Amino acid sequence: MPLPRFLRAYYAYVFLIDFILGYAIYTAYFSLSGLGVWDIALLFIFWSIVAAIFEIPSGALSDHLDRRWLLIAAPLIKAAAFAFWAIANGSFAIFALGFLVWSFASSLISGSKEALLYEHMDAAGEADDYDRVLGRDRALQEISAGIAMVLGGLVGHVSMEAALWLALPPLFLAALIAIWLPDVRSKADLPTERPNYLAHFVEAAQEFKAEPVLRFVTGYLVLGVMLFYVLEEFDPLYYLAVGVPIWAFGLVGVLAIAAYAYASVMAHKLSNFRAGGWLLPLASGVCLLIAGLGDSIWLLIPLMMAYICIAPPLILAEAKFQQVMGGSSRATTTSAMVFFHCIASIFMCLAIGLVADRFGILTAYGWCGVYLIVFSGWAWWRDRKGQNAIHAVEA
Repeated sequence: MPLPRFLRAYYAYVFLIDFILGYAIYTAYFSLSGLGVWDIALLFIFWSIVAAIFEIPSGALSDHLDRRWLLIAAPLIKAAAFAFWAIANGSFAIFALGFLVWSFASSLISGSKEALLYEHMDAAGEADDYDRVLGRDRALQEISAGIAMVLGGLVGHVSMEAALWLALPPLFLAALIAIWLPDVRSKADLPTERPNYLAHFVEAAQEFKAEPVLRFVTGYLVLGVMLFYVLEEFDPLYYLAVGVPIWAFGLVGVLAIAAYAYASVMAHKLSNFRAGGWLLPLASGVCLLIAGLGDSIWLLIPLMMAYICIAPPLILAEAKFQQVMGGSSRATTTSAMVFFHCIASIFMCLAIGLVADRFGILTAYGWCGVYLIVFSGWAWWRDRKGQNAIHAVEA
């Protein structure tokens, strides 16, 4: 399949998989159903634990089989999560069940999607542009989620359950589009005997052992900039704390989402800006710290700026992770990085949940800013030692 045709189908899949109206309201839905901040944090911790369990085995499965089948199955499984929540009637157990199936679906996508994209670009001789295309990938995710959040906030104001049910049609369409996402690997590249499945675990472990840059970029991602993948789950609680009405949840973030999407698209232009590896996380941390200083609705501005500042290092570090890999078990190795992120997320959720439960969600955001400022100091020190997670070429 020509690369332009593949990318059109790929971008459509990326857009639809996150066009979820329920994103705008599900955390608030949990809260208004009777769950406390600590209960919600426990759900996110459960989500991370399940993801950690499934992540590497699903990556190895992607390397073992045709990646397309996992990308077809994932949105269908994810749809079940929102259906469960729509009928949960405040049940913590059913909310947890929804997270279980959603987490499993996400593990099927992560690793598989990135590996499939990189392999198609590599086969077309365009691997050097992976960071540019990955930036578009992430921008489409944000645009999709942003539009869905605006609609979801409006629908959720009338009926939160309706917003959850409306998550299903885009996911069914994503599964259909995945049929046009072929695995570019030749039949000879795919293992034919079941025992070879375990070899992907060994190869991924060997790659981490042999490649120090891979280990460093993994640490940079999971201990630092991926904090925002955890923090964004608490954003609706932040909105409630500063007085944003539910119907406006999507609207308050739409301009920032557009800016974040633009920052993601343009991230590849900063691949030679060494200082960005520590300076951008520092700026993001300062913005988070400011966002936690009070309960004014105007503090949404530094909160959104924190996300904008972190977009380029997130994109460039993830792109560099793919580019420094050399083994054939690409999805397994990527899933191993996500596994470490899931483990880190458990502790991040615990910390945020405990601080928020005792001192309030705004204070928790402020301390996340302090953490990121400290992390940026570590990134600066490692840059002085010659290791940079976003720079195109190692010193």
